[in-house]
Amino acid sequence: MEWTIAQLNTMGGAFVGLTVLMLLQSTVLIGVVLLVESVLRARVRASLRYWLVTCVLAYLVLIPLLSLNPPSTHRPAGEGSLSAMLSVWAPKAAYAEGAPSATDRVRDPDPTSTTPASHTQAPARANARVGTAGAPLSPPTTESSQTASVGVGERPQQLSWQGAVFLLWLASAAIFGGVLVGRAAGACRRVDSSPAANHLMNDILIYCRKRMGIRGTVRLKVGYAGMKPVVCGLFRPVILVPRNLAPTLGSRHLRDVLFHELAHVKRHDLWVNLAQNVLQVLYFYNPLLFIVNRTIRKLREEAADETVLQTIGVADDSYTKRLADVETITINQMPQNLHLIGVA
Repeated sequence: MEWTIAQLNTMGGAFVGLTVLMLLQSTVLIGVVLLVESVLRARVRASLRYWLVTCVLAYLVLIPLLSLNPPSTHRPAGEGSLSAMLSVWAPKAAYAEGAPSATDRVRDPDPTSTTPASHTQAPARANARVGTAGAPLSPPTTESSQTASVGVGERPQQLSWQGAVFLLWLASAAIFGGVLVGRAAGACRRVDSSPAANHLMNDILIYCRKRMGIRGTVRLKVGYAGMKPVVCGLFRPVILVPRNLAPTLGSRHLRDVLFHELAHVKRHDLWVNLAQNVLQVLYFYNPLLFIVNRTIRKLREEAADETVLQTIGVADDSYTKRLADVETITINQMPQNLHLIGVA
């Protein structure tokens, strides 16, 4: 039990130190990135500003990995390397098994003695191994070995506040991760239970897919009336549209919706969306990450519209108006948010 508490205290200290450092650095980085994005909003395309803001996500992924084994040019292994961290977790009572300590290996000779240290220490070591009766004796007990083991009457090691913070983060991340997996599984079941689209809608999908230059398989299904069109799935994307979209607005609006969702597939936005949700679970304590994710989702929709306009031609100015018409027949609040596995 005490070994477990010691490990929690060690990991808690490393976690708190890394978290405080990342909070300070990420705050500065997020502030600079959002400021640059606001300055370039009217001058640079949305797709470039989108990848600029996603650099924050790359930072949150790479910095913890680099902190385990940072590069060092002065010594074989840096102080913050993984091997150094593991050496800290090693039991401190290693000398209790008979290995001489540093103070036993090097001792200053007696300044009043005229005999060289090499001649006086050798018999002492020999006598330490063999007693008067010829039986081997145990090595001398050092101060480090005495303090390493908990003696009778000593207080057991207690959990530090760093270890408590680490346990709290671990439990909260597990809860949020469970909610994420549960909601994603429920959304997948809803997509699987939705009926497939008819032949006319599939023909429109094939036309849009060829026009966008997507060779992979993309399926089209029909959801409940009033839902927001989404695309879900990392390896086998599925586009889910409301069943009242084509009958109410016509096939032209359906085509533009399919163009928009296929643009997300072409730009690999589904993988970025997955990274957003995973990082939101791990860095739930950072409120600025919510602002970054909201900005990324906004820029992602603008970048998808730019991709569609480049495909169908900039002269088609009614594309934005038709997407606005689709918003009028959708419900603002969905019973289950599909942002967890899909991109609206």
